[in-house]
Amino acid sequence: MLKFVTLLVSCYVVLQVVHSSDDLPPEVKQMLKNLHDTCVKETGVAESEISDANNGKFSGTENLKCYLKCLMASVGVLDDDGTFDGEAYVDLLPPHLTEYGKKIVDACKPEGNGACEIAYNLNVCSYNTDPSRYQIY
Repeated sequence: MLKFVTLLVSCYVVLQVVHSSDDLPPEVKQMLKNLHDTCVKETGVAESEISDANNGKFSGTENLKCYLKCLMASVGVLDDDGTFDGEAYVDLLPPHLTEYGKKIVDACKPEGNGACEIAYNLNVCSYNTDPSRYQIY
């Protein structure tokens, strides 16, 4: 059961497709909070930067870049070298979001210097590709 919940959290975190945290079961909310708290502590990102990014205002600070990398690495779609696994990204999605995932993978290429910058660029591209579905925690 824990593996299933972890996979479910991975979908929500990596693909940023949830419109409201009210849509999430309590156990998923708690796992997202734990992942968020871990990555905030690891990177020192300000909560305001995360909130702003959800609205398309990406600060570009190293803290935000590495926060996004932390989230993506924690769910296994980006490694420490910045290699993005687009197939794993799409495979994490429930069937009704497969086409959305493919759209993001096709539109957003892993570019940049280092894993943090690559994660940041992928997230900016994801937001620009479909702002209505973008959300980070």
